[in-house]
Amino acid sequence: MKRIAILLCLVFLISSCTFLYKKTAKISWPEKIDYIEGLCELDMSWKDMRYSGSMSLIMEYPDRISIEVYSPLGDTVFFLNRYKDYFLLLTGDERYTKEKGFEDKFNIKITDFIDDIAMKGLKDVRIDKIELQKHSYKVIYRLGDANTICWEGIEGSICIRFLEARFAKESIEKIGKNNNRKD
Repeated sequence: MKRIAILLCLVFLISSCTFLYKKTAKISWPEKIDYIEGLCELDMSWKDMRYSGSMSLIMEYPDRISIEVYSPLGDTVFFLNRYKDYFLLLTGDERYTKEKGFEDKFNIKITDFIDDIAMKGLKDVRIDKIELQKHSYKVIYRLGDANTICWEGIEGSICIRFLEARFAKESIEKIGKNNNRKD
């Protein structure tokens, strides 16, 4: 009986480590964002969609956005890729190849979504909380310690919390030179 209790406590302790709060790095947000690559946490409750989990994001203003959301087991549960005239959105069993699919699903134009992530229309990113009212939704920036961008509308909310972010695109050549550098 004692062994079972100790074993249960050990299993509980190990499994609880998977739910530890991830500390957000201090991010210095630039005045102008033309490129962002980030590791994020997504919390979304929008219409009939519920996602919460890890997310990767790459945005190259104004033509490219790539978002991948992962389940706790590492499976991709949401995928968005837009580059110029190419578009693909996968949500569960749904597949959209036109930007209109994103607009119908979220009631936000993909170009407006990219503008929101690029923080177009913000005058001062040093303010901890900024709210911008759009046509059918509101964007809330909490850029201080929270590092969060949220969209709130009648349909629900989408919040992206940046755990890490990089604002400069590194070329493959530069990465290769850094890896081959002798110190």
